[in-house]
Amino acid sequence: MDLKQAVLLCFLSILCTLAFGYVFRMTKKNIPFATLGGFLTCIVYVGCCFLFKNEFFQNLIPALFAAGFAEILARLRSSTASVYCASMLIILIPGAKLYYTMYYFITGDSSAFHDTLIQLLRIAGGISVGIVL
Repeated sequence: MDLKQAVLLCFLSILCTLAFGYVFRMTKKNIPFATLGGFLTCIVYVGCCFLFKNEFFQNLIPALFAAGFAEILARLRSSTASVYCASMLIILIPGAKLYYTMYYFITGDSSAFHDTLIQLLRIAGGISVGIVL
């Protein structure tokens, strides 16, 4: 990932979090804070992409940050943490990996299926462990 892609990803994280909040009918008082959290989570993700080569750690630290930031916002704003956490973590969802994993499974390409499945499990494991911690 180069700097241009990183800046574009951070900009799109703002739009993604706003759209998620709108579609799932977050209250108007929560959307700006969730958007800020999504943007900061994306910055942490980009930093981890430059620091680590392993997908697990690239997603563990941003998920840990998002869950912690969601808890702080929930206390300060008298809201639930899950509202913030779900919207902040939407940018970490590995949609393309999931799509290609299923595509390779359906087409019968077992070696590509196993490779993308392992990558997908590393990403999902990093996100879930980060939330739990």
